[in-house]
Amino acid sequence: MKNLCLFVVAALVVSTSPGLAQTPAASPMAQGKPAVALASRADLALIAHSRASWEGYKNKDIAAIKALTADGYHSNPVAGPSNLQQDIDNMSKLEITSFTIDQPQVTWVGSDVGILRYKADVKGAYEGTAFKPVYASEVWVKRGGTWRILSYTETPVI
Repeated sequence: MKNLCLFVVAALVVSTSPGLAQTPAASPMAQGKPAVALASRADLALIAHSRASWEGYKNKDIAAIKALTADGYHSNPVAGPSNLQQDIDNMSKLEITSFTIDQPQVTWVGSDVGILRYKADVKGAYEGTAFKPVYASEVWVKRGGTWRILSYTETPVI
């Protein structure tokens, strides 16, 4: 009888242990902390394309900028509205020494359209006026299998 009791106890421990081991940890919200969404591969791809676009402007690499820009591109930076040709024409007035893309978030409108939002801290100047931090929004579209920026907008950080 003693052996049977030990067997039953052992069987119960073994059979319930996997369930205990697989119990999910308490969610961040249950612990009083806000949940933080992890970036997907698609999110990371858009963020990488944005960085490449910034590098293009920083290095005044017109070919790289054109390769990342969609037909119909329009921009609304703090300096005022522009399109790709105006950006290229004004490249001599632009000096970027460094930039950051902080707290990026992507919202997917479909599989071929993503909106990237982030805080940008750009070091440098446009027409001699130093940049200030901005909140940026970019609309990226997938055309011909390639991600291209369609729209860029800045809002000053106050």
